[in-house]
Amino acid sequence: MADYKIGYIDIYKSAKGDYIGGALVTDRLGIPVEFRHTETVSPSKVQRILHGQALERYLKCETLAKCLLEDLENKPDLLVVPDGEYFPLTRMVNFPFVLLGKANREPMQQHGDFAEMNETEIHLQVLSMRTPLRVRVDRKNAPTLEAIKTVLLDVGRTMDVMEPLTRVREALAALITERA
Repeated sequence: MADYKIGYIDIYKSAKGDYIGGALVTDRLGIPVEFRHTETVSPSKVQRILHGQALERYLKCETLAKCLLEDLENKPDLLVVPDGEYFPLTRMVNFPFVLLGKANREPMQQHGDFAEMNETEIHLQVLSMRTPLRVRVDRKNAPTLEAIKTVLLDVGRTMDVMEPLTRVREALAALITERA
């Protein structure tokens, strides 16, 4: 078993429209190795007008997530993202981003079975008798799908690889509530 580090990143938007970002790196058991978060960002009315529909994507990728990824001391072997809007950031870091979800299919025969959906997506049986994972990457990381599969199969034996993303969201919600 390798000593993989799995990263998780998310940006939280409060009901007031404030944003905060967080990144968590865990060991292969899901135990936190590092957690970083940004300060709360409150876009002004003029910023909201000028950025329009691009505001959230700008804050996610160009401001908050970029800063978090640059500041991480424990670089992950794999970064789990909540949506594909983070994929453009793969050009600035040396680890693959992956979008995980539950595949809409019956469990496959055994641990490690997979079905290639296209060049950027596979369905992977991480645990026997459970719903397979839907694993998506951007085109840049398509050649690394085999390595990503290896990491997920290894780490998936000791932790729920999707669960820490929920912890990041809950921690960010708690932080932004404390600051209100």
